[in-house]
Amino acid sequence: MLKLLNYIFAGTRSRAMTTGVILFLIVSGFDYWLRNEISIDVFYFLPIFILTWHGSLRWGLGAALAGVFVWLTDERIFALDFADQYHIVLWNAVVRLAFFSTVPLLVNEIRVVLARERSVARLKSAMIHTVSHEFNNALTGLSAGLFLLKETDPAAGDATRDKIYTAMDASQHKLSLYVKNILNEARMAEGRFKIEKQPVALRELAAGAIASVSELVRQKEIKLSLEMPDTPELVSVDREALALVISNLVGNAVKYTKPGGEITVRIEPTGTTPGKVVFSVEDSGIGISLADLKKITAGFYRTQEGQDQAEGFGLGLRIANELLGLHGSRLEISSEKGKGSRFFFELPSLPGEKKHKAGHPVKS
Repeated sequence: MLKLLNYIFAGTRSRAMTTGVILFLIVSGFDYWLRNEISIDVFYFLPIFILTWHGSLRWGLGAALAGVFVWLTDERIFALDFADQYHIVLWNAVVRLAFFSTVPLLVNEIRVVLARERSVARLKSAMIHTVSHEFNNALTGLSAGLFLLKETDPAAGDATRDKIYTAMDASQHKLSLYVKNILNEARMAEGRFKIEKQPVALRELAAGAIASVSELVRQKEIKLSLEMPDTPELVSVDREALALVISNLVGNAVKYTKPGGEITVRIEPTGTTPGKVVFSVEDSGIGISLADLKKITAGFYRTQEGQDQAEGFGLGLRIANELLGLHGSRLEISSEKGKGSRFFFELPSLPGEKKHKAGHPVKS
């Protein structure tokens, strides 16, 4: 049965067409053998479906006509009262033809829709890759130009210039994050995203994410705390993928926390041997209602409060959840509207790592 399904949906066209023809001959053979005593019309649907799916609408309609012809000849040969009930037999043939023709017409419509969707998906993918490539090239140029400006600035150390440079660095990081999110979404949709795991210290990724938003944190006068164990917790992950996850979570927290608010980035060892580590980002931001919690990880969804608070595409949390899924984890959310949010995930820590919580959190 599984092999037959493989022929129908995944087999080559020639094999599937051959299978369809053979099935039709088998069904029609049984139809003749059973004469007009038992109706097996429903079994014609399978070869008609196969011939339409892998062949064309003409093949399907041809099979439908052939099925009606088999039934007519069966009636003509074996029905003793065929001549007396000619009009009834003709009407039954028309009904069967309409019945059989429905299958190839519907299957062909599905084929057309799927072909159109695949074409649109390919175009979308090509556009995303092109735009992402061009954005990356532009960002690389901006990064190099910004670096040269800072290195050759005759007024290095000027407070105003330093603020401008920091703001430009933050803007470049934000654009780079957008590009990575969109590009990774396209790769995962195509099944082309592969992860390469290696030992990574969570504290390094957290520190990098915090550094990239430090200027915005300063501007909004947010109190940001980083709490982590004395001994670095190592996890086996794809460095770039998890860095993007953490950057998305920290960036979202800063984006949706009002000026003067608080954010805590926490790394907590938990569980028993081999042990697990929980990474969380907790903020005093706008929060999320219970009705919106499930929607925000679906992608391209933002609450009205979120739209009023900051710009964005509503894609970051979906990407974070999908990347965590590739690591056997998932994004958990604890939130209440108007009372802040906590985003966290759990990963196995590498064996042998000591799990001692820090006595004093590291403030950033």
